[in-house]
Amino acid sequence: MADNEDFKEVFNWWYLLVIVLALVAFPMLHILAGWYVFFFSN
Repeated sequence: MADNEDFKEVFNWWYLLVIVLALVAFPMLHILAGWYVFFFSN
């Protein structure tokens, strides 16, 4: 049972990590895409 609880905690941390990475990555992707368009336009 203790192993199950640890597994759930790990899954919760992974979920939190994925959400944080997504929140950070989405605006970063837009910025990178904007810079790519800017460089290709010039």
